[in-house]
Amino acid sequence: MTYVEALKDGFKTVHKNWQLVLIQFLSMLISFISFFIIVGTPIGIAFIIFGLDLTEILKMSDVFSAFRDSAELLKKYFAMAIVIILSLLAYLSFIVVLWTFTFGGIIGVITDNIFDEKQRFGLKIFINDGKRYFFPVFIFSAVIGIIFIVISFVLVILGGISSSIIEIAKGEEVTFALFLGVFFSLILVSAGLFLILATLAITVYGIATLAFKHTKSFETLKVTAKYLVSTPSAIWFYGLLMLGYALVSLIFMLIGSPITFIPFIGPLLAVPYHLLLYLVQGYFGLITIAAAFHYYHKTAFVAPVEKPELPEHVQEV
Repeated sequence: MTYVEALKDGFKTVHKNWQLVLIQFLSMLISFISFFIIVGTPIGIAFIIFGLDLTEILKMSDVFSAFRDSAELLKKYFAMAIVIILSLLAYLSFIVVLWTFTFGGIIGVITDNIFDEKQRFGLKIFINDGKRYFFPVFIFSAVIGIIFIVISFVLVILGGISSSIIEIAKGEEVTFALFLGVFFSLILVSAGLFLILATLAITVYGIATLAFKHTKSFETLKVTAKYLVSTPSAIWFYGLLMLGYALVSLIFMLIGSPITFIPFIGPLLAVPYHLLLYLVQGYFGLITIAAAFHYYHKTAFVAPVEKPELPEHVQEV
């Protein structure tokens, strides 16, 4: 399957299930509004109950004075700190549940449409897929998160080692140290970009493996790694998709930047434009996922794959 064919199929899938764009946009709005409800409301109530003075908290003239008086502030406003921490934890938990469920429903609808092009979006099917893929997606995402942290840690260590070698070389020859600095920078940047791209590719194709083959998390990693080794074109395809997504987002951001400088009405126009920007980003993000899923489906399976049966009580709306 060519890249162009996969991209065309991705467009078709998203257009047939355009409701996914609205659901993703709605999830974004809920995430934004819930911050003020889950975090802002308890903090406001805490200010009233504990009789806290916001002006006194904001008296710090600079960051350094805030650090110097941090122990005193924590002791004085300990209850407030607990409220803020618990509110943030509750908000993060809500966001994780919301987006994991939403993403599970999205990949379920996309997978169903790939198996059967006549299959269209159905609210009950979306909810059922969100429930079915919730824990597999959550666990797999957690594993990928750990891998990403390990990669970042390794890159930081390598960066520190490179800096030490360059400092030693400076004592011997400045020109050689300059060469080493450029050399190590290129190596680290190239390795970092490739590892990040590979991790993102493992993530999206791993989710595809979960959806198509219903494997467990660690088995999914193994199957996906084998697939990417045998089909390296999948990595470059996903890289091109991400590059296209970034370019589209950048173009819309550059178009919208002058709006804020319009006198009087600029800030008012900026709000709906940013909402439109989120909608466009969600649309192209879904196309990226759908195109990657189509490419995986056509290149990962030698024999046709049958669509998994849904529960009888789940019907399309």
